[in-house]
Amino acid sequence: MKQHLRQHLPLDSRRLEVLVALIFAMIQARSVVLFQLVSHLQLPAQVKSRYKRLKRFVQFPLPDTCIAQVVLNLLSKGKIYLVLDRTNWKLGENDINILLLSALWKTFAFPLCWTVFDESGNSDQQDRFTLVSRLLPLLKDHSVSGLLADREFIGQEWFVFLRRHHIPPFIRLKADTRVDGIPIWCCSKKLQKGESRYWHRKMRVYGISCRVLAVRSLKGELLFLAYAGRHDQALQTYRLRWNAENLHSALKTRGFHLEESGLYFPERVSMLLGGLSLAFVWCCVCGEFQTSREPPAILKHGYAEKSVFRLGLDTLQDALFRPTFLTPGFLGQLLACFVP
Repeated sequence: MKQHLRQHLPLDSRRLEVLVALIFAMIQARSVVLFQLVSHLQLPAQVKSRYKRLKRFVQFPLPDTCIAQVVLNLLSKGKIYLVLDRTNWKLGENDINILLLSALWKTFAFPLCWTVFDESGNSDQQDRFTLVSRLLPLLKDHSVSGLLADREFIGQEWFVFLRRHHIPPFIRLKADTRVDGIPIWCCSKKLQKGESRYWHRKMRVYGISCRVLAVRSLKGELLFLAYAGRHDQALQTYRLRWNAENLHSALKTRGFHLEESGLYFPERVSMLLGGLSLAFVWCCVCGEFQTSREPPAILKHGYAEKSVFRLGLDTLQDALFRPTFLTPGFLGQLLACFVP
């Protein structure tokens, strides 16, 4: 793993050694709390020294574009969908607010780039420009088929930016968004539950021309969507935005408990998230490898007993905790999933 990461991460040998040890420790402990990771940290030092070394490690930023390069190498070349989302929590009186850009993969999304803020609330349009612009130079082997985002990520400058960079939007609109100068809710007042309405011609939305549809769910909730392409595929594509929620769940409550890290300085949270992203991605590709060897049981509701992330996390943790004469070769197979 050190040899593979050295190709993409501008770290000296000692820091790279800590990063690799941190990834293994996160998987073993299923946690990102530093003092809980110390006992799992495979470094040649006493406990106190390992803890100090770990605290020093998270004080220096790790360029997230380097993480993105590692992750993009694991994605199939060609078209990808990006998801822009936000996750936040409070630590005492401190706000931790992460604007995260990820790429769809199976039923999850892989983290690519992010910005950590120490204040609550939605990001402004300039923050989004900066975030996406950091990723674009890395997409040499990939083309963006669309960017999926919720209705908090709107604005004329933002939509114009996406058009300028040839990124098709699949973005939910607010009810008062003006479409051809008219609030979109005015065009959908008579929609019945389960009914959808779309316009054949492109409409003017936030300074660009794109297609628009409206749908009322069976529960009566209205959804308005600005999209590109065919209307019968637009809603199905937008539903994939939920993969980002699966990602947040894996990073937090159902996986590594990121919100319990105890860190609140943005640069330290960002550094920790970099290592955690690599651990998460490795769990996912290992889970896919295990699924190909032994498909998981399908329960009555039609879904697998475990997600690929949970299956990979369980597999890696068991291989690390229960060393046998098979473990070195088996770990080599699991590592090969992460090292293309």
